[in-house]
Amino acid sequence: MKMEELSWEEFAKMKKSIRAVLIPVGSVEAHGKHLPLGTDVFAPLEISRRIEKKLKKKGIGIFIAPPVWYGHSFVLNVYPGTINVKADTLRRYIRDILDEFALEGFKELIVLNGHGGNIYPIVEAAEEIAEKHDVEILLINWWIDFKEEILKVCSSQGHAGEDETSVMLVITPELAKMEKAKGEKRVLPVRVIKRDIGLEVFPNGINDDPRGATREKGEQILEIVSDKIAEILVERL
Repeated sequence: MKMEELSWEEFAKMKKSIRAVLIPVGSVEAHGKHLPLGTDVFAPLEISRRIEKKLKKKGIGIFIAPPVWYGHSFVLNVYPGTINVKADTLRRYIRDILDEFALEGFKELIVLNGHGGNIYPIVEAAEEIAEKHDVEILLINWWIDFKEEILKVCSSQGHAGEDETSVMLVITPELAKMEKAKGEKRVLPVRVIKRDIGLEVFPNGINDDPRGATREKGEQILEIVSDKIAEILVERL
């Protein structure tokens, strides 16, 4: 159930029988020349929709919170359209959102993250809330936590790469410009932090070869990931 579609009265009534809320978090940033800036939000939103549907079949209700659109994206901030939020700003924002849901009485808070730069701020925010409230917070980074399964579908994985592009061919095919899909995998031996490092590691805002992406692969990935997450939640709710 999408929270934003409910009145406060409907929400208050429904939350008596729902103990979990899922919060999609992403970013607005460059994803090559072939994918939209909102890719990191579109993916967790679609996965959330599928999770809710699977849980409903098990008789389990869950709230889907409005997404957090902006994330921490220092590396890709060299490209137009990337809206970078400082890590501490994101930490405090996520902390306050989690705090409010805990105060609403939810015992299970699930953060479904779609962007790598968000991970450390979310972890720190979650730790603060876990110390303050009697809640369990699950941080799910969908492309990392199920990497093994995804790489059985795709030959490679990376930012705006084969896996992410395949997923977007399912979610928003009209926004995926495959004629512009071109890139390569780049890995540095150590982490390098400097203002324009994105040009080196993510040329044209991409780090992988997306040309092998297909809608069929994307559907497989979305089903595998949503199945795995739903299984986890069934055990914990």
